[in-house]
Amino acid sequence: MAALSCACHRDPASEQTVDHEAAKRLLSELEKKHPKVVPSSAEKASSPRSDSETSFDEPTSSGSVAPELTSPPNQPWVLDQTVDLGRPAPASAMRFGVVLHTLDGALSVARLDPLSHARTALKTPLAPPTPPGGEFTYGRGSGFFQGHVYWISHGSLVRRPISPKGDPGPLEILARDAHDGTRVGVPLPTPGEKLSDVPATVAYIVRPDKEGGPLLAKLWIEGAPSEVITSEGNSAHSVSLVHTDDGLLIVSVQARMAMTPVHARRLRFAARRPILGDDLVICVGGGVQPLTEMTLLPGGPKDLWGFLPHERSIKEFGLAALDITTHPTMDTKTTWQLYPNGIDPAPVAAGHSCGEPVVLYAEPETRAPGSSQELVLRSIADRTGERWAKVARAGAFFEVSIAEVDGGALLAWASDEGTEAMTARCKEQPK
Repeated sequence: MAALSCACHRDPASEQTVDHEAAKRLLSELEKKHPKVVPSSAEKASSPRSDSETSFDEPTSSGSVAPELTSPPNQPWVLDQTVDLGRPAPASAMRFGVVLHTLDGALSVARLDPLSHARTALKTPLAPPTPPGGEFTYGRGSGFFQGHVYWISHGSLVRRPISPKGDPGPLEILARDAHDGTRVGVPLPTPGEKLSDVPATVAYIVRPDKEGGPLLAKLWIEGAPSEVITSEGNSAHSVSLVHTDDGLLIVSVQARMAMTPVHARRLRFAARRPILGDDLVICVGGGVQPLTEMTLLPGGPKDLWGFLPHERSIKEFGLAALDITTHPTMDTKTTWQLYPNGIDPAPVAAGHSCGEPVVLYAEPETRAPGSSQELVLRSIADRTGERWAKVARAGAFFEVSIAEVDGGALLAWASDEGTEAMTARCKEQPK
């Protein structure tokens, strides 16, 4: 994979401020184009349907509009049959199933049964989701940490306890200053590390005090006062946490009109009280769109990748893969997976499957404006350019998610056609 600096260029005519009003306008446009995303109160849940590229730094070769999805013959996964979970909803794949949350704070859970070892595709072993007890709408999925699911609801940071079995616990309102339409950053474990003992901690984006005010990131820490983690004079468009052997690593994206600085800083605990380290700008990319966010993937004691979909130049759009490492510096290297065209939203998820790091992302099927989109699962450790698979096709994808499970991975996504899930099983067991 070729390496280059994170800096890239952007057409000034296409620049825009990433603020609350811009996000509202974009969501309004999405609702007009895809009215199924925000169903009316009179709509009923849709009935389930029957179960019926190349390496980074090169353009995707897909351009077919054939009804069948094509993938390399030696892809490392057996893709099971897609399961319909109903109308579009904030969906998050977790080790025990798919979790969806409603407008009123209820949780719906589709539990995952053990995966088969069969060599051919089977029905994805997901039980029907529990009755939601409320309406779904488009939104960011939830995050899981220390037995709780966290998300943003009606301007509040909320959580519910949940376990692999049994009903979710009561709703807790943790903070009332959260920015709607953003994602909660839960600590992602670093594989292969003995993780430090930390209190329940999440990061979220704060609602501006006034119209047009800067977006800031804040920590919610159980048993300690909340604390703003955005340095003075900066802002934060999205924020993520990584759980390490000595505390947490905070990575945030600061969206500006013409450039996007990526910040990193350490968080350590003394007597369970937070101690913030220095703020370091590890990368500066081009401008991003209102719904763009950084997706992190810890790969081991030294490896940490960040994925940011945006323009590489005035004619190129794709997925920038930042080699952040667990000890970030200002010399962050970036590689690209180019798309046939630009899209917004451009959802991305990352995780592990079958012993290797993978990324799940939506891209346009062709260069044509308004092209349908394909959901692609790709190994980022692959050097052959052949360890990838096309998972699904839709008019537009709004949310994607992936969770490692025994024997493979669980994938979930929301599109203009509904919320769906699939298991990708290992053809060979990890060594």
